[in-house]
Amino acid sequence: MSEGEVATWIAAEVEAYRPLSVSEGRAWFEASVKGGDEAWAKVEEASNALDRFLSERGRFERLRAARAPGVIADPLLARQVESLYLSALPKQVDPALLERLNALGTEVEKAFNAYRGELGGKPVSQNEIEEVLRTSTDSAELQRAWEAQKGIGPLVAPKLRELVGLRNEVARSLGFRDYYALRLEAQELDEEALLALFDRLDELTREPFLAAKAEVDARLSKRLGVPAAELKPWHYQNPFFQAPPEVYETGLEALYEEQDTLALCRRFYESIGLPVEAILERSDLYEREGKTPHAFAIDIDREGDVRVIANVVPGYQWLSTMVHELGHAVYDEGIDDALPWLLRTTSHPLATEGSAMMLDRLVQNPWWAEGMGLIDAERRAAMLPEARAQLAFSSLLFSRWAQVMLRFERELYRDPDQDLNALWWRLVERYQGLKAPAGRDAPDYASKIHLVTVPVYYQNYMLGELFAAQVHESIAGLQGKAPEEAVYFGDPRVGAFLVEKVFAPGDRWRWDALTERATGKPLGPEAFARRFQPAP
Repeated sequence: MSEGEVATWIAAEVEAYRPLSVSEGRAWFEASVKGGDEAWAKVEEASNALDRFLSERGRFERLRAARAPGVIADPLLARQVESLYLSALPKQVDPALLERLNALGTEVEKAFNAYRGELGGKPVSQNEIEEVLRTSTDSAELQRAWEAQKGIGPLVAPKLRELVGLRNEVARSLGFRDYYALRLEAQELDEEALLALFDRLDELTREPFLAAKAEVDARLSKRLGVPAAELKPWHYQNPFFQAPPEVYETGLEALYEEQDTLALCRRFYESIGLPVEAILERSDLYEREGKTPHAFAIDIDREGDVRVIANVVPGYQWLSTMVHELGHAVYDEGIDDALPWLLRTTSHPLATEGSAMMLDRLVQNPWWAEGMGLIDAERRAAMLPEARAQLAFSSLLFSRWAQVMLRFERELYRDPDQDLNALWWRLVERYQGLKAPAGRDAPDYASKIHLVTVPVYYQNYMLGELFAAQVHESIAGLQGKAPEEAVYFGDPRVGAFLVEKVFAPGDRWRWDALTERATGKPLGPEAFARRFQPAP
């Protein structure tokens, strides 16, 4: 094919692809907020229709031919071909196998949405479980709440193993070692470089994390009346110990419980030139029976229909979550609508995850609370020492948690028949410093929804943290402030910078090129390490 023929063909392909993608997005949103067998059946039907389109062998062969060197000179057209190729690559198998995957995946997602753990003999929501974990000082009650959250694991673990087997079958039929390797290829990530980066992060974070955790353990011990050496996983206030327990006396939780969460989000984003009112009007924001207990942002059509799913209650957790999800949403809204439809999406998951995490991190910073008019300078100064310690530990802790997820998932696809329960707790102990409860032999890993429904994705959160640290330092330079004091509120230049440097390019460039254009340097751990390492 000539370049002109490729351009004409791609335009025709998009006309067929776009409505299938939109239908799947709308069906998923409806099922996630309302639940029910009929709604999830529509998700499965829409996913199968999209997969049939992407799996068509003749289309894939034409894409592969168009990728050959010298066929296309126009970089925008070449990137569209690459985008469609990467979407189609994992689908090059028997459509019946893809339908089995979709049916099983839908079944598992329904199970997560419908699951309610039990406390005191009655079903409770995820918000209620997390409230007990956060506030109770009764070890027995904490254990019951932690185990209630983990109760979904045994229900979905057999289905997860089946999914892993099917996914590996797909990958090996395409010539890949396993599904893990296939997914990295589709995300334009080099496995060897990724593992080397995580090894380097392990070196950078191991000793600072253990020192900071020892302080956290001492504080938890005092709060709970439990010797530090006897602390159990349920004492850490988070089902997976991926966020710090509330042992730092910042005063921010009590402050945010008194606030209107959505009003704060509106004020903040409006102040940086990225209004979110229209997004919130399209969104579904409060708990109801059958609704997913998790939070998501979704761009339905790449033409402005951006929405958020949440279960908002007052307090730090949901303020942080809403700032995060709206960070995804303003990214989607900020993509240049003059780009071809295929490129009107984020450059890479690490870019949108990084942007969202960079923004939600501000909520932990008293400088942000002062900027938002919630406290005065005197109170901010009083809060800062504890908040600094919390922010540093937050970065360290998430890095260690990401190590667990990356290494477990790689092993899961390498050998799904190994003792996964034991593997999970070996990694948790090595990277997070938590021991398995005595005698516990349960598929706790399967209670983490990402492993089941968003496979081989979690590395992008950590890569996003690196991206976020670099972008934040660039914004701090723009504002002429130290990174700690750069909290964006009231400065429309921040929104303009993000739109120009990060959002608007969409998928015009690969993630590595976008990173260098936005921050002036390749993606690396240096800016991230400055969050928790003292200045020399």
